[in-house]
Amino acid sequence: MVMNSNEIRNMFLSFFKRKNHVFIKESSLISKSSDLLFTNSGMNQFKDLFLLENNKLNFTRVVNSQKCIRVGGKHDDLNNIGYTLRHNTLFEMLGNFSFGDYFKEESINFSWELLTNKNWFNLDKNKIFITVYYSDEESENIWKKIGISKNKIIKIKDINKNNKYISNNFWQMSNIGPCGPCTEIFYDLGDNFKGKFTNKSNIGDRYIEIWNLVFIQFNKDINGNLIKLNMNSVDTGMGLERVSSIIQNVNSNYKIDIFINLVEIVKNKLNLLYNKKNIKYIKIIADHVRTSIFILYNKIIPSNEKHGYVLRKIIRRACCCINMLGINYPILYTIINNFIEYMKLFYYDFFLSNYEIGNIEKIILNEEEKFINLINYGLLILKKNIDNNIIIKNNKKLLDGNFVFKLYDTYGLPIDIIINFCKKYNINIDKLIFNELMSIQKINNF
Repeated sequence: MVMNSNEIRNMFLSFFKRKNHVFIKESSLISKSSDLLFTNSGMNQFKDLFLLENNKLNFTRVVNSQKCIRVGGKHDDLNNIGYTLRHNTLFEMLGNFSFGDYFKEESINFSWELLTNKNWFNLDKNKIFITVYYSDEESENIWKKIGISKNKIIKIKDINKNNKYISNNFWQMSNIGPCGPCTEIFYDLGDNFKGKFTNKSNIGDRYIEIWNLVFIQFNKDINGNLIKLNMNSVDTGMGLERVSSIIQNVNSNYKIDIFINLVEIVKNKLNLLYNKKNIKYIKIIADHVRTSIFILYNKIIPSNEKHGYVLRKIIRRACCCINMLGINYPILYTIINNFIEYMKLFYYDFFLSNYEIGNIEKIILNEEEKFINLINYGLLILKKNIDNNIIIKNNKKLLDGNFVFKLYDTYGLPIDIIINFCKKYNINIDKLIFNELMSIQKINNF
């Protein structure tokens, strides 16, 4: 019988409890760190422990399960949602930690046992592939000792020679703080999927990263300098949604038990077919509504700054998808109650009263109404001024990139809606100028 996500979570926790790890309850989704808005990994609450220079701790081995949000900041998955099988704005990170206790060899052996032993996850050993930081020969040799062949281990270098320690296999929580080389574990979904295990930028859908083992050895200061810590530690993270997709043999986060009914609720409420035209919008709506509920559950409300800005951004992206599907009236708020009732099955500490649910519905409805008014006004500006902002290039009509940026930046009109409107009149947008202006804005806001 296939394990459900609750059983997978519990098996992970049980395994490490047997390895003398202390279970520590997850921290708030709202980060206490000054350089993060939301908790983005399981190690956030242990940041200070990693930086200790002695072993005088109440515990040295920890296991936990932590809900994380990766929207904005160093780790930002927002634009991946809807376009990949495995990204979510909110996900649950299963993690085991060592503070000056075990290090690389024990950590790697623990992961191998949990993943492949028939008494635990019992995954196919032949389908496991590994990445290591290019100078981390110790980790590479441990994997070889376990039995991973050389052709299944890839060394990942820095992004370029001028950016030392800026690599997919040199992990850090944010731009400063604890960091170190990591080794990542991938699972081969088979030749029904496209992708080659050559490098992280061209890995495709075939190989799915399920676990990242980070070896905390340094503290990165505000100037980018790495300071060697006196105590070596371990920080690992395994995405519950990703490993569930493998164990449940569905090959997509959106088909696991946590998500499948949420997707169905969206599809049925909007009266949509789950086809190529609609699938990305359905996934984005399901993901973003779920994340919005968790943020609202943590007493954050939509606003134009900090946590509230991120929440508003997520809600509006879901609203944009509704608009792209041809629906121009509030509807997201009507699925909130059904979402919450289903989410209760997977999160033991998730409880909202009828009053709280009603309040969340009102907030979502209010944001939908604001967004619809914004869209209608932005489209009115576009319609009135489109003829004066057309450029002819190579006998093709282009909407001036400066005007597109103004619609986006001043009037809040999403780029997808601008593109969709222009398509009706056989007009493209000048993406080159628009992207240049977006880049300048990001630099100025940094």
